[in-house]
Amino acid sequence: MWPLVRKFGLMALGVVALWLVAILTLNLTLYSAGGFVMGYLRALEEGNYGLAATKAGLSDVPLVTPLDSATITNPKIIATGSLESGEIVVQASYELAGVEETTVFVIVEAEPVLWFFNSWNFNRAPTARLELAVVGDNRVVINGRQLLTSRLGVPPRTTVLVPGLYEASLETEWVQAEPSQQTITEVGSSATIRLTPAPTAKLLDAAQDAVEDYLDDCALQGVLQPASCPFGITIDDRVIGVPNWKILDYPDVRLSLAGDRATWTVIARRGVAEVNVQVQSLFDGTISEKLEVVSFDLYGVVRGTITDEPVLNLY
Repeated sequence: MWPLVRKFGLMALGVVALWLVAILTLNLTLYSAGGFVMGYLRALEEGNYGLAATKAGLSDVPLVTPLDSATITNPKIIATGSLESGEIVVQASYELAGVEETTVFVIVEAEPVLWFFNSWNFNRAPTARLELAVVGDNRVVINGRQLLTSRLGVPPRTTVLVPGLYEASLETEWVQAEPSQQTITEVGSSATIRLTPAPTAKLLDAAQDAVEDYLDDCALQGVLQPASCPFGITIDDRVIGVPNWKILDYPDVRLSLAGDRATWTVIARRGVAEVNVQVQSLFDGTISEKLEVVSFDLYGVVRGTITDEPVLNLY
């Protein structure tokens, strides 16, 4: 009997030993400080931002997530170390948008799971602040998500996961901006994406057409000084009949962002008009035809592009 008891006792000790070895192995790999960070990085690699946010200690997934077409690849832990405070420093490397990058994470030990398995938390959530500077508009698209900067505080900013690639753009019917990117790899950092919209060809064409229609109306007035128009002449002699105006050259319309960063200044220069009118000399009463060419500039403002309802006012 005793040999049998001894046999089972040795088997039990072997099972316990194997179990302890398994726990030790898991604590040195999957449940290690590096394993915890790798779990977060792999969630980013897979585009599982819900899991990544949970591991980061966030209550919700950030409003803007990393660019899906440029997630990190080949993450690995390259160094770990301990601080005097007991915190663990983990340095990871990965590829992002074809570039080798590194990020340093600081983590702290949490309560063990089931009394045996190590558990960790980020001492500082792996996030950064992304500030948005969109000159002349309050709309922006970041990684496919459209936002209003007016709802993001002053200055407009949002929290994003680190590491990640973030691309901002703006393209509407009336204004557009070239896409701008920021690669963010440092935990707790701040980055800025700046967009400077320009008028689209459609807005320029609409402004040009409106200016030409306005000048055509001016030419139909049949007076020496068309009311509220940028051209006119004065004649000392007596005018006979109706002055006949003709636009020889329409000015080229240019739009530039105004100082209020919400409207567009209209500058239309080097316009040319011609007037043909019969006059009678006050000196000797002779009647002659007077033909005069005048050049002019035109200025104005376009409002409402932010609401996609542009209105042109000339002055």
